[in-house]
Amino acid sequence: MKVAFLTLGCRVNQYETQVIREALINEGFEEVPFDGGSDLYVLNTCAVTGESERKGRQMLRRALRQKEKNPAAVVCVCGCFAQGAKSDPLFAQADVVTGNTGKGRLAQVLASLCKTPPHLRSRMDLRQDIEKVREYEPMSLCRSHNARAFLKIQDGCNSFCSYCFVPFVRGRVRSRPTMEVVEEAKRLADSGYREIVLTGIETGAYGIDLKNEDGLLSLVESVHGVSGVERIRFGSLKPTLITDEFCARLAALPKVMPHFHLSLQSGSTAVLSAMGRRYGREEEEKAVDTVYRYFPDAGLSADLICGFPGETETDFMESVSLVQRSRLLHTHIFPFSPREGTKAATLSGQIHGEEKKRRAAYLLEVARKSSEDFADRRVGREYRVLAERIRDGFVFGYTDNFIYTKTPAASNLRVGDVFSVTLEKEKNFSVETMTVTAKNTKNG
Repeated sequence: MKVAFLTLGCRVNQYETQVIREALINEGFEEVPFDGGSDLYVLNTCAVTGESERKGRQMLRRALRQKEKNPAAVVCVCGCFAQGAKSDPLFAQADVVTGNTGKGRLAQVLASLCKTPPHLRSRMDLRQDIEKVREYEPMSLCRSHNARAFLKIQDGCNSFCSYCFVPFVRGRVRSRPTMEVVEEAKRLADSGYREIVLTGIETGAYGIDLKNEDGLLSLVESVHGVSGVERIRFGSLKPTLITDEFCARLAALPKVMPHFHLSLQSGSTAVLSAMGRRYGREEEEKAVDTVYRYFPDAGLSADLICGFPGETETDFMESVSLVQRSRLLHTHIFPFSPREGTKAATLSGQIHGEEKKRRAAYLLEVARKSSEDFADRRVGREYRVLAERIRDGFVFGYTDNFIYTKTPAASNLRVGDVFSVTLEKEKNFSVETMTVTAKNTKNG
């Protein structure tokens, strides 16, 4: 039988889709494109914004149109949109609806349903009340869909920021037992994956439900001991997690890459307070300075929202100055989008769409200049790169500190290899495709 997947949203969704994919392939399914004919369609959805839900509905309609051509096909929708939109009429046309529980067992359910004659099937709604879920759901991988292997370490979020719907569809923090994480890291390393990305809905909250005082630090030290793992990265981290002890212990681990993604969201203390972020500009600056003190060559990336309700021009310029002061390599910029069901959607001082676009465009240009300056200062330096994609005689991948590179590919180079490069700047420079010259393309 054939199966088609489509995943919207974050790395956690990508990981969970891969769990389902791996299990179905082990059941004998063959993966095919989502837009073609298939016996099974699996759509893993996102609900972080209203636009994410709109995209989810669009993709579900696409799968249902394919089902019209092949009524025996099974359509499954899961994930955050399915978890949060309890009464969406489109769900009544899907064969299986589940949210953010049961994904570890979903492949078995779907394989059995596909083998059942259509006239004997019954529609299945497997959603549970996410607020009552307190245990981490077991799921694991042997292989990744990428050259870098994502490894999910926790689920859920306790923060309930005023703009965010995620805690309502992912539930409270549930951490994965350390030994399960280590065992999966071993399996991935045995399968040839040399870079592991520890990810979760709130990565830095790992361990708080396990009463593990060291939390993420202790877990990283355990994964660091896995033979075959050469590079370790993280999902997004809050500035309050970045302390001297945190950075000192990470700096003592050679496999930890000097790249950190900080969930900053704004450079204005007033806006951060309205967002419910529980830190201010002072804590952001302290976190950035602490990272650079222990990792002088670190690449920093960050999320920033512009046009939050009540954000003044002065507040906005504080975000601009934060990008400049922090010397960010990558900045993910989001114009504020009111999300129904969140406190921020009802706040006064909503900003006009055109003004949000103006601010986003201005901040994007500041971020582009920061990226270029970061890369400029590193021209001529040697770095190690993981080969993630090879195309048209070039290999693409990221340096230790997360500069995206394009290198002439040596004949012996393969996706998944780690090799050395020296950075060079092109005439038509873009930080996303900085040209580099290979110094050593030998494996290892």
